[in-house]
Amino acid sequence: MDKSHPRRFALNPMDNIMPRFNINFILTFGIKPGIPFQKVHDLLQSSLKTAADELPIFRRRVFAVTPGRLEAREDPDWTPKVIFNDISEAWPDYQDLIDEGLPQDELDGAQLLPPAPTDLSPEGEGASAIVAQANFVNGGLLLGMCHFHSLVDGMSGSLLLKMWAKHMRIHQGANEGYAHLDIPVSNCDYNLVPQAWQNAGNNTPSPDEVQKATPETWRLLGLLPPLSPEETAAKVAFTLDPSAAPPPPEVRTSIFYVSAPAFSALSAAAAPPKGAVSESNPVPTANDALMALLWRCIMRARLAADPTSPDYTAPGVLAELDSTLDGRALFGDTLPWAYMGTLIFIATTRLPVTDVVAPADRVPLCTIAAEVRRTVKSITRERIHQAYGLAAAMNDDELASVGLRYPFATFAGAECCFTSFLSMPVMDASLGSGVFENGGTPDHMRPPRREFDVVCRRCVILPPRPAGGFEVMLSLKKAEMEALEADEEFTKFAQFLCR
Repeated sequence: MDKSHPRRFALNPMDNIMPRFNINFILTFGIKPGIPFQKVHDLLQSSLKTAADELPIFRRRVFAVTPGRLEAREDPDWTPKVIFNDISEAWPDYQDLIDEGLPQDELDGAQLLPPAPTDLSPEGEGASAIVAQANFVNGGLLLGMCHFHSLVDGMSGSLLLKMWAKHMRIHQGANEGYAHLDIPVSNCDYNLVPQAWQNAGNNTPSPDEVQKATPETWRLLGLLPPLSPEETAAKVAFTLDPSAAPPPPEVRTSIFYVSAPAFSALSAAAAPPKGAVSESNPVPTANDALMALLWRCIMRARLAADPTSPDYTAPGVLAELDSTLDGRALFGDTLPWAYMGTLIFIATTRLPVTDVVAPADRVPLCTIAAEVRRTVKSITRERIHQAYGLAAAMNDDELASVGLRYPFATFAGAECCFTSFLSMPVMDASLGSGVFENGGTPDHMRPPRREFDVVCRRCVILPPRPAGGFEVMLSLKKAEMEALEADEEFTKFAQFLCR
């Protein structure tokens, strides 16, 4: 293939509306004694090449063909380079980091993440599907990874990691006994989503239909309704650009651990009373119970830190919980479960602030969890197809960064946004036992420190730990975090781990 003429793939409407930034994570692995860092790095690089040979999406980059519309380009020379970074002289040993809970304040993205260009201009470098940096400390590897969000979401990113891990095992001769992973190249076709939508009898809505669309339908896309041209000219609101944000508050990040027994106890605590289950009062899942607990305790802490704020005390004010929902299974029967693009929707649960923060004897946790379950059950194929139609109908100006408004990108209001990796197969990505401890299973997955501190609060529910349980990363205003850490209901189920 001529390098000057890479293959081109138009991205679909769901990709075009995704926030145009990198998803950044750090995965940690123990390395067996006596294994040279260079050997591990060579394995990472050679296995990434053969993974890209099997699934060329590793070699794709995103470009903006217009300010609002994106395309992916693929070239055989674009195998990502794994950056080698030996920090063993300056950093604690790996086991010491693990024994301390992997302190979040140590995870400086400027040091641990690779340079990840996001020049989307047609003649620029583009933004890569994946870039990686191998950071070595004595006894371990801190693998920094960046995925560009317009090309990769939580599920497709997890599958890319699993594919890379498969090739790591193959290169070590250690792939026996692992579940077979085969992702057809056809799963990387971005037309699969619009084809499934059209096959269901849908058509792009008219301007009048778009004008009449409800805010709830826009919210399924994770967006606020577009501003009018006059409003856009007057004010750019809810931007993800940190330079456009007001001076940020002092934010504190803490990591909490929810053990497997505590998670079971939480699920039981959120179960409805016997005889109370009905079509309108469904049984909450364990994940619903977790969302309810986090929502209640975070909102309680926010109110305690700012008890006179009209965001929480105005008559009838509603609290909003936005949680991410993988749309693959719901969108269409012909869509592969391992579709390798992006397909995220947002489930928004609303309750009066007074109910969310109420004492348990007045509004029990099961009431909040049941409302979360009702919201998730209300998201049908018909509704997400309607939302997709809005994305398909957006014009170039609306798709450009000035037109996309994300409700979570602010400290104002009574909104919470939770991202959950509990069901994502990240920790299944075993890199093999040749050079790694524990079969190459990650010990931790973490975002870098202070990533969105100037933009918004943050709640990330991290994947299940190999030993059981899971971690929750929370970033709140300092006074809010102090209130949360003193909340008896919260600490009954979540143990403070580190900062």
